[in-house]
Amino acid sequence: VQEAEMLRSISFHPSGDFILVGTQHPTLRLYDINTFQCFVSCNPQDQHTDAICSVNYNASANMYVTGSKDGCIKLWDGVSNRCITTFEKAHDGAEVCSAIFSKNSKYILSSGKDSVAKLWEISTGRTLVKYTGAGLSGRQVHRTQAVFNHTEDYVLLPDERTISLCCWDSRTAERRNLLSLGHNSIVRCIVHSPTNPGFMTCSDDYRARFWYRRSTTD
Repeated sequence: VQEAEMLRSISFHPSGDFILVGTQHPTLRLYDINTFQCFVSCNPQDQHTDAICSVNYNASANMYVTGSKDGCIKLWDGVSNRCITTFEKAHDGAEVCSAIFSKNSKYILSSGKDSVAKLWEISTGRTLVKYTGAGLSGRQVHRTQAVFNHTEDYVLLPDERTISLCCWDSRTAERRNLLSLGHNSIVRCIVHSPTNPGFMTCSDDYRARFWYRRSTTD
C-alpha cells in the first residue's frame, strides 16, 4: 500500500481483511487488504483537522478510536466507518498521543502531551479517572502510549523526563513506585502482553527491552 503522507499509526481489523491507516494527513484511511481499495468517510466533517497519531480497533471490530494532533479523540462505527462522537480538547487541547479500548469496550484509555492519562466512559463521554504525576517538569515533547496491564488493574505510562515507568491503580488512580526502565534515551513505545505480566519498551537508544514479573515461591 503506497501512501502519499508519512505513516503514523496502523491497526488491523481482527479478521485481518482490513487495515486502518493514520497518516500526517487528517483524513483517516481504511484499506481492503485483498483488493487494496481505499475507503474514507462520506462526510468530511467526520475527519480530524490535523495529523492522526493513534488508530485502534476494539476486540469485536464494531468500533475503532482515533487520536490526533488536533487534540481530539474520535469514536467511529466499525461497519459504516462514520464518526459516532468526538471528545473535543480531550487533553486540554494538547496533542493526543494514544487511545485504546478496554477489553469490554466500555472504556477508552488515552494519553496526551499534557503528560496525563485518562479513562473515558464511552456511554457518557466523560472522564472517569485522571492519572497524573508524570512529566512534572512540564508537557512532554515526544509521543508515547498509555497501556493497561493484562488484568487491567493498572495503567502504565513511560515518563519522558526520568526515563522510568509510571504506574497507577486503574480504578483509584493511586500512584505506585517508579520503575527505572534502563534505557539511555526516551521511550517511544510500550506494549503489554494481553495475557501475561510482561511488556516491551522501545527507545531512541536503539534498544528494545522485555520486562516480566517473576513468580515468587515461599
